[in-house]
Amino acid sequence: MVIDKVVTEYNQKGFTVIKGLIDPQDVSKFVGIAKRYDSSTTNENITYFSSTVRFFDPRAYKHIYKPITPKFYQDSYFLISQATKPKFKLLLDALNIQGFRSISRIDSYTSYKSNNKITEWHCDQAFGGATHPAEFFGGTKGVMSTNKVNRLFIHATDVKYQNGCFAYIPYSHKINIAIRELINAGTITYKPIYLLQDAVHLVKGEYYTELLKVCSKESLEDFIDSGEEAMRSDKDFVLECKAGDAILFHDLGYHKGTAPEKSDRIVFRYHY
Repeated sequence: MVIDKVVTEYNQKGFTVIKGLIDPQDVSKFVGIAKRYDSSTTNENITYFSSTVRFFDPRAYKHIYKPITPKFYQDSYFLISQATKPKFKLLLDALNIQGFRSISRIDSYTSYKSNNKITEWHCDQAFGGATHPAEFFGGTKGVMSTNKVNRLFIHATDVKYQNGCFAYIPYSHKINIAIRELINAGTITYKPIYLLQDAVHLVKGEYYTELLKVCSKESLEDFIDSGEEAMRSDKDFVLECKAGDAILFHDLGYHKGTAPEKSDRIVFRYHY
């Protein structure tokens, strides 16, 4: 892992692939943990304790939907302790992420072999695409977050093109943030940007003139071209990984989970 390259790529493109973040001998433990709590429901989200302090915090238990057994504590501790491993710690330190202390959530999900996409092209923290956020979310002011959540996406199984790859549109987080800032300033009117197709339509049309004041024409045209290409085919945007590899990504960029057409996919997510 060339740490300078990883940090630069993440800061510029919004994502980076970290090869071999998890030691080979630990990969099978990740798989075993995911399978131990899996109920054979595809994409079921399984949440673990995110720090040992949470073992003693009653509020943490409302987010745990599996039986709390001694083994569950042990498995959570194993997942938490990964952040203290040398490769893991080097990555977090380089990005000024405060190690295991700043993990807000650890979860996993298994996607069973299927021709169905795991997720469509979308961004996070976008009111789920609600047309009227204040109504849908019970009184929210509709201010769009511009604060990213760093998501470390650990593959416990191999993924390849047409078999469960995560896909990401480079630099798309920058356009998304610009849109959010203009919405929050009242310069443009809020419209759903959760799905890539909606964002591309707005950037090409209604939002283009105002975005030109804060973004270069080249960056806007690149976003439009990349977005349209991604909706036709995700081939140029997928990130092939081996078990033990990880992807760190900016959650305001547009990303997608492709169909696991040939085998099941198991992933763990560390949220920072």
